[in-house]
Amino acid sequence: MAFQLSITRSARMAAAQVTALASREEAEDIVKAIAAQTHDQGDKRLLIDLTDVVGTLDPDTHRLLGELAFRYLSHLEKVASLVPEEKITRVSEQAALARGLQLRVFADLTDAVEWLLAPL
Repeated sequence: MAFQLSITRSARMAAAQVTALASREEAEDIVKAIAAQTHDQGDKRLLIDLTDVVGTLDPDTHRLLGELAFRYLSHLEKVASLVPEEKITRVSEQAALARGLQLRVFADLTDAVEWLLAPL
């Protein structure tokens, strides 16, 4: 199954909806596609909804996701990742934060949006 990506925008943030199988092989392609669309539109704050990603990833792949987020999404001020509660590991968050990208992982949409819209 190839991944599907749709991005919607409001005045204060963009939201990316990802539908895919959890796969290390597709991770970079997904992040690069998000980066291209958000960079071209001048987005500054982004919610990445990963609740429609099927399967799980190992800790090394979560770390890679944080590094890819830093590499490709550093043009953004804040990135919130929305995942099901049982999939939260914080490994990608820690990897991105260690490199300077303001990325947080959430299980609750309201919490994610409140954090995204709060001042830096």
